Amino acid sequence: MKESTRTSTPSSGAKPKGDREICLRPSSSVFLGDQQLYFTQEYLATNSLNMKYVVYFAACQFSGPIAVIYAAPKSWFIWIRTISGRILKRDLPCTDPVFIDWTRAHCLLVLSKNGRAQVLSSIGEKVSEVFFDNQVSDVHECRTFATSRGDSGIAVMDVDGQVAVVNSVSEPVIWSMRPPYSELPTAWTAFQPHSQLTHILLIFEAVFLMGCQGESLQVQNHASVWVDSSTKYVKCVVDDARSRIAMMTENGKIQIVSIDLSTCFCTVEVTEHEIGKCINFGWVGNSVVFVQMSSSLTVFVNVSARRKPGDEVRFMSIKMTANARISVEPDGIRLFESTRVEFVEAASREKIAVLNRSLNEDGAYLYKAAQEMEQGTGHNSFAASTVIQDMYKAIDDCISTACDTWQPEEQKLLLKAARFGMAYTNTTPDTTKLMRAIKEIRVLNELRMVRTGIPLTHRQYRIIGDTCIINRLIDMGSYSVAIKVAQWLGGENCESVDRVLLEWVRRSISKVSRSNMKMDQPALEALDEKISAKLLQFPHVSMADAARRAIEAKLPELARLFIRRETDDESHVAVLLQLNDVSAALTKAAASQRPQLIHQVVRHLMTSESRSSYELAISRIPLAQCLYQDLVRQEGETRGISSRQMLALLEQASDFERQTLFHFDVAEIERNPSERLNALRRAKDAAKSMGDKAIEEILNDVSAFAPLQIQRGQADMSVRDTIIEIADDTAKVAQLKQQARLNDKQVLLWTIEGLAKKGKMEQLFDLAQKRSPIGYAPFVKACVRYKRNEEVNKYFAKANGYSDLVAANLAKKNYVDAAKLAYDRRDREVLHAIHMKSHDDPVQCPRVKQLLNSMDQA
Repeated sequence: MKESTRTSTPSSGAKPKGDREICLRPSSSVFLGDQQLYFTQEYLATNSLNMKYVVYFAACQFSGPIAVIYAAPKSWFIWIRTISGRILKRDLPCTDPVFIDWTRAHCLLVLSKNGRAQVLSSIGEKVSEVFFDNQVSDVHECRTFATSRGDSGIAVMDVDGQVAVVNSVSEPVIWSMRPPYSELPTAWTAFQPHSQLTHILLIFEAVFLMGCQGESLQVQNHASVWVDSSTKYVKCVVDDARSRIAMMTENGKIQIVSIDLSTCFCTVEVTEHEIGKCINFGWVGNSVVFVQMSSSLTVFVNVSARRKPGDEVRFMSIKMTANARISVEPDGIRLFESTRVEFVEAASREKIAVLNRSLNEDGAYLYKAAQEMEQGTGHNSFAASTVIQDMYKAIDDCISTACDTWQPEEQKLLLKAARFGMAYTNTTPDTTKLMRAIKEIRVLNELRMVRTGIPLTHRQYRIIGDTCIINRLIDMGSYSVAIKVAQWLGGENCESVDRVLLEWVRRSISKVSRSNMKMDQPALEALDEKISAKLLQFPHVSMADAARRAIEAKLPELARLFIRRETDDESHVAVLLQLNDVSAALTKAAASQRPQLIHQVVRHLMTSESRSSYELAISRIPLAQCLYQDLVRQEGETRGISSRQMLALLEQASDFERQTLFHFDVAEIERNPSERLNALRRAKDAAKSMGDKAIEEILNDVSAFAPLQIQRGQADMSVRDTIIEIADDTAKVAQLKQQARLNDKQVLLWTIEGLAKKGKMEQLFDLAQKRSPIGYAPFVKACVRYKRNEEVNKYFAKANGYSDLVAANLAKKNYVDAAKLAYDRRDREVLHAIHMKSHDDPVQCPRVKQLLNSMDQA
């Protein structure tokens, strides 16, 4: 067994560099068998993290904030800081805490001894609570676990061994599980395999029990093939992928097993240290585990699945200052000491290939060529580039390594190497991956600054994505950085910028509303100036949204100050309605000359105010009154609203034109002859008041004709129906023609139809003997319609002229003959109309279509 000891001490001449301090010296690395560990000092000589007096410590995954609990006489206090030491919340009181941890949703979980869990935001605001009181007697231990939904769950064990579980902190539904033994387990954990229920694993020395929600604990007999029954298991930790579990025994053996305990992938025994007495145990990436023996000593062990039985065990230990703490990340661990933070990660294949010159790798040659070019030795650069066999792979390796490194100088050189390699490719290089890497590195370097304190690795960045990064910056109150990152990632007008700004507005307003500050007019105007000055720098952000935030904070006067600056009329009106300032909303909507806005305000009035009050408000604005009348009319048609209301509105506004139309509508739908006649007379009076002589004369004639219809008992019949009914009485037809002032053509058409309907064929033939001014197609059509088939051909033979023949053929449904006539005249419009009519005849339609196509091709 080989041991490599590395003492982590800062250089004596190192000086703090203010807000831009990060990675003061290049990362160092150590090989651990087939794994290479990189040690990067992220922050050095930063604001003190005060680890000496820390009782409980927790660091949020994905480089989120850290939370510590200090003990004071008769009280406990929580402090929340960024990793770089910037304070987000100080002296937050808590009661009898026994456990703290961060959820995947960036929330701090504080569990008290009585089983009450508080969920706090990253700046100490209370989000929710989870009560385990009924299930838990006295808390013994707690575990948090990741879920398939990206949230976190909690499993709490009390002093009696009962486990109470919440599958999701955001939706706390508690279920419990009690083991069959009276003693407490020697090791246990909770985890949720992908697309499965939450599992609880309890280990009683060398006996493994597992169960999930709704099932009882079962002994896992299939694990006996690899379990060491001569000792007891004291630790078990699930990896970030939730596919393997690292087990530790009391005698120093580490086993890596599958999540279902069926397979043991690797067994390593460490004899130089009594690791069974460790204080912390966990994963470093995928193939290394760490064992923290004390606050100043940590051991790293290679547990790669590529190890073979009998292979030499590779491990190393590092010494740290006292009171050091460790947090586990998906791709490594972070070591916290009072004045510095160091990140330990297992290097990727690309990073090993590029940065280790001893390896015969294309990426390493390309990096060397770029270094030679940087130093001005171009001939050496060319020589290094000529030995590269796969230039595309070398370029990808350099880009990937640039994303994984921390020092900006090294990042620039690796990106230059990738760009240099593109000059040697045979095809036009695809720069998409390079441009994306440059954008992401720019974001990562900004996040790693001391003033921000989120030292994400590239692998962590790819896991959580752009939106989550911006959300975390918002949670921590880093609004300026969030806006900058959102603009880099999505451009000036992206939705994320709006979200950041509006959240800043909400918190700024909430902070003022919660304070004891007197909110008089000068104070409101000062707050308006402060917020508006920022929002006006981003024209795409709506001031109406800021006004809505003010309304939510119960500051309506501030909302009115905001809305004065809003340029979009629709948003302006919507906020005024939220403020219940209806008169201002109505005035603004009318000034905009947009009917839909007035409709919006009118409908709001109709649902929130009494009719007398809103009709009075509407009457002051002519356009609003006009639209309101339309609305009432439509409502009357669909919902049966009283017509008297509509008429009253029209008379109130002296709108004689609409009164005339209103009475016309009544006459059309009214079935009572007397009421219909009265409606026509009222329409005539309204037309007279309007001063429209033409309409008045027409209504005079109609109102004079209506009484005669009533006398004849034909009040329910139209003029057309009346003539059809009396078509065989020439005198009555002439009289009706005169009374209704009908033209000759209309009377002739209706008479033809009436005679055909009544079967008066002799009269119809006598009418046809005279030269018909409208042709003979109407005769054919009437006979076809009323099934006088024996008469059809008689009139069809009389048809002459192009249009009369086409109409007669169409009446007989001779579509092909009609189409031929149109084709001969090259009348494409008529031919197209014939084709549309022929669709009901599947035999003739294709032939008509053929004629139409022939005309198009000619």
